[in-house]
Amino acid sequence: MYVKKEKLVSAFSEIEKVLTSYSLPTWDMLPDIELYMDQVISVVTKYLEAPNSTIIFTRPVTSSMINNYVKLGIIPPPVKKKYSKIHLAYLLIVCTLKQTLDMTTIQQIIPVDLDVDTVKKTYDSFVKNQYTAFNYVFSQTRKVADPIFTLEGNNQDRMNDLIMQVSVSATLFKLLTEKITQLDKE
Repeated sequence: MYVKKEKLVSAFSEIEKVLTSYSLPTWDMLPDIELYMDQVISVVTKYLEAPNSTIIFTRPVTSSMINNYVKLGIIPPPVKKKYSKIHLAYLLIVCTLKQTLDMTTIQQIIPVDLDVDTVKKTYDSFVKNQYTAFNYVFSQTRKVADPIFTLEGNNQDRMNDLIMQVSVSATLFKLLTEKITQLDKE
């Protein structure tokens, strides 16, 4: 795969800007009012889009997606067609994690029957750890990419190494998560 150095530098710059400024809202920042489906979709979409960027952390959220999560017991059912802060927390976690994890693993991380205090604690931990993970992954990737940025000439082999290391790291993080969530079953 051929990647121009200038494009790689530009992509890293955009990602760095996003990852250093983006974070999900904490529990206390989530709306306290109950929302209807279209409002939930709007709010969740807003939270999952990085501001001033083309980066979106998940595919678009739809009403059928949310209804399926309820049917499958991945998020609690709405009360009188209204969704609360608890639903938003579940949706933000599920929509983020589904990019790499299957629903069974996600349900082990945040089971649907948690009480409000546990959801709050789990959600705030997720927000904090997402921010920490963004910074960690970016700093580690940056270490591999920096020689490409600083050396003159064709660094295609190093660019290919970067692509492979990022890809393999994503796979390993996924496998590690699945293994850890299975430990209580062993």
